[in-house]
Parts: sequence; C-alpha cells; structure tokens
Amino acid sequence: MNQSTYFRQRYSWNEINQTWVLYSNVPRDYCDTYNLCGAYGNCIFSQSPVCECLEKFTPKSPDSWNSMDWTQGCVRNKPLDCQKGDGFVKYVGLKLPDATNSWVNKTMNLKECRSECLQNCSCMAYTATNIKERSGCAIWFGDLIDIKQFPAAGQEIYIRMNASESKAKAPSKIKMAVGSALSIFVACGILLVAYYIFKRKAKLIDFREAEKVQWIYNENN
Repeated sequence: MNQSTYFRQRYSWNEINQTWVLYSNVPRDYCDTYNLCGAYGNCIFSQSPVCECLEKFTPKSPDSWNSMDWTQGCVRNKPLDCQKGDGFVKYVGLKLPDATNSWVNKTMNLKECRSECLQNCSCMAYTATNIKERSGCAIWFGDLIDIKQFPAAGQEIYIRMNASESKAKAPSKIKMAVGSALSIFVACGILLVAYYIFKRKAKLIDFREAEKVQWIYNENN
C-alpha cells in the first residue's frame, strides 16, 4: 500500500523481467489504517475528520482529539458498574473490532451469548457469529479498537454500558416494590371513591323515597 498517494496498489511478479509490475491502482480507504481512531472511536471515510466517538462515548483527551490526534480514543460517558449491573447498547453497520482479545463459541445462541458476556466483568461486547441466523457467539475483552462504519450493510454489535445508558435496563427491586405499592394505593383510592359515590346515590334514593311517602301521606290526610 502506498501511504503517500492514498492509493491501494497491487503488483504482479513478471518472471521474464524479474520485476514487480503494477496492475491495479485503487483509491485507498483511509479508514483501513489500523486503529486510526483509538478505542471506541468510529472511522467514517465519507466525513471529515474521519474519526468520531461512538454514541454514548466522548474523547478521552478532547484537546488531542480536536487536534486530530485520535490515538487516545474515547471513553464512556458513564463508567461501568459491574457490581450493580451493566447493560448493553446495540450498534449497527460496523466493521467488527479487532479480534485479538476475543472468544468464539459457535454453539451458543445470542441470548446465551449476552448472558455469558454479562457475567464476566472483563467482557466489553458480544455479537452473533452467524448474522443471518443470529446464532453463534463472539465476545470481546478489553477496549474495542479498529472500528469502522460501513455506508451499507456492516454488522451489529452489543457493547457493554452503564445500566443507565442501556435501553434494556431491568427495573431494580426497589423500583418494582415502589411501583407495586403505588398500584395498590391507586386501586384502593378508586375503590374508596366508587364506594363514596355509591353511598351518596343510595342516600339520595332513600331521601327521595321518604319524600314520596310523606307526600302520599299528606295527600291521604
């Protein structure tokens, strides 16, 4: 690859002349540069500058990032808290991260893959190895690097996030208890109001019946 001209050049070996001969000269995708945008940085060839942090991430060093030095990458807006419970955020249309620190199990389904990753605090992301059938499991450990955005297609990946950043956040036991108590309170309130209305109507009917009886009595006398 010719780094100075930003073209991907391919050569073939000429046996007669014993030299390499250029046979292909294709414009180079700058995002092919390994780990150009650092950890959790997303390289998008069609924009300038090409690097941006993934959604819910921010530059680790804003000054360096703004000067187009992306090597320090990005960090989560909210730190992980594995002890209290994390969640995952789905990202789509990506080239999957560098697989150096990854693990694959082709027999697991996506739900099992999520569970496997969630119970390991070192696991930072997971996805299916079979995109069409959404089966198989690939998980990543440590920071995710060498991510690239594809203009079309690409793959999906679920990245570990603080539970407050995750759409799939499960309600806490305290919130569930408060919600249940509130529901019971509202139901009791509705019953009390209904009972009050019923009693008022009953009294009104009794009063009208009494008036009717009194009127009949007066008429007869």
